[in-house]
Amino acid sequence: MDSAHTPTVPHYPPPKVHPSVPNGPLYAGLRRAAPVARTQLPSGHHAWLVTRYDDVRQVLSDARFSRNLLYAGAPCVIQPGDFSTGERSILNLDPPDHTRLRRLIATAFTARRIEGCRDRIEAITADLLDRMGGARPPVDLLEEFAFPLPTAVICELLGVPFALRERFRVWSTTIVTPFDHTPEQVLAAQRDGVADMRALIAEKRDHPTGDLLSDLVHAHDNDDRLSEDELVDLTTQILLAGHETTGSLIGTGVYLFDRHPDQLALLKARPDLLGPAVEEIMRFDGPADASLLRVATADVEIAGTTVRRGEAVLAMAGSANFDETRFPDPERFDITRAGAAHLGFGHGIHFCFGAPLARLEAQVALDALYARFPGLRQAVPPEEVPWRPPLSVRGPLRVPVTW
Repeated sequence: MDSAHTPTVPHYPPPKVHPSVPNGPLYAGLRRAAPVARTQLPSGHHAWLVTRYDDVRQVLSDARFSRNLLYAGAPCVIQPGDFSTGERSILNLDPPDHTRLRRLIATAFTARRIEGCRDRIEAITADLLDRMGGARPPVDLLEEFAFPLPTAVICELLGVPFALRERFRVWSTTIVTPFDHTPEQVLAAQRDGVADMRALIAEKRDHPTGDLLSDLVHAHDNDDRLSEDELVDLTTQILLAGHETTGSLIGTGVYLFDRHPDQLALLKARPDLLGPAVEEIMRFDGPADASLLRVATADVEIAGTTVRRGEAVLAMAGSANFDETRFPDPERFDITRAGAAHLGFGHGIHFCFGAPLARLEAQVALDALYARFPGLRQAVPPEEVPWRPPLSVRGPLRVPVTW
């Protein structure tokens, strides 16, 4: 495509659109007329926005698009090292180092270990719902249930002491909501996270307790497969992904079911749809609207546009999940939907390694929540539910509910 006639989107993120219109009309227009469009990021760097399903999958799986963005002058969305906690962050690595870390996660973060958490997840869920039931409605579902559940689960899985959980929550929330804070506050939160994790790793090294973090420390010390910096970042990323995204997923699910009572009635009548329901929540309005920024290491053609070596690309998973060629009637929230896999958890080598745990927690949470409170409903109109700012883990800030 002639660069003089390249379609542009003046700035990313786009103007705020009400959450009741997921992704807004902008992405639909781009998919039709300009599936690869130029935009300016908040950092001042320019990037290509990619919005169609097949093209987003290409960007996420093509080895010519690198996540190694810590070299001098590298593009970034907000600031160098966006959403990561160090140079050896798994978020910033390409193969073979990324492959080594993912293989290590696979050996420690096994399906058997996750499924073994089910009884504990159910017990924590029941306790939180009992406490919520003892409160006088309305209550904030996020504060009372949606975030305490995955926070407790991931902290128990990692072996984070109960006394440290609130401190961990404070700096992790700052890291994943950079537009709510100054760059200095984000950097301070990243430093706090690294310091806390280093201290916890030292404790696990001296006193292993059979949890996931102890296993990762053992792998570092005995097999030398993880550097110290890699170990710190990896455990920090597990903590961040383990509760911030899942809490938002649960809160968004309740918001969507309140707006689509026919789908809630269907879910109550057919518990077998619990799994598909979580997938539809992820497709319709998942916690990640945009994938992590990538840079081309060679000239690559996408949808007739040549992305030059060194140029940045932002693959819009939220737009891809509404691609009409993959999802018939995509604006309809439908828990019976089948067909193409959504990209809410990503795709390719950086696919979310915590997806199985998030799915399990969300299924247990929604099932128990509506069983315990069959008359659960939002206490305010949908337009009064506040949402996190752009470039954050997407989701509501509060979901006031009553029953």
